[in-house]
Amino acid sequence: MNGYLIQRANFADNDGRKGIDSILSLDYMGSSEFEWGVLPESLNRIRTCLTYTFCDFTINDKTVTIFCKVEDRPEISSYLKSLAANEFNLKEFSAFDIWINDKKNLLHFDFWWDIGNDLMFWRKDINFEKKFKKLI
Repeated sequence: MNGYLIQRANFADNDGRKGIDSILSLDYMGSSEFEWGVLPESLNRIRTCLTYTFCDFTINDKTVTIFCKVEDRPEISSYLKSLAANEFNLKEFSAFDIWINDKKNLLHFDFWWDIGNDLMFWRKDINFEKKFKKLI
């Protein structure tokens, strides 16, 4: 499993918005690969696949909740470690490594969405997870 298009986002309470946009504020990625409907297409693939699961993974004392296909779960540990070590050639930076490795940066993101692999992961937050489960 390799990452390429990873959308950054923050938790949000966007009253008046529907769906996943009501709980996330997506960062502008700056590349056309993130536009033209790729996020809704990924979300549709996720929603039509019945084999998704939640699991938590801890790396560098940070807990990440992953929402992925059951068959991808064995690769998640390696995937997240590679992403945290900046081993993927991403289209745009994810900032996941900054958060995981406690690097000082003005940027702060809570949520990441791997569009190509149709998986989502976020900083462990029970309240966000409850909202997410209702929407997904």
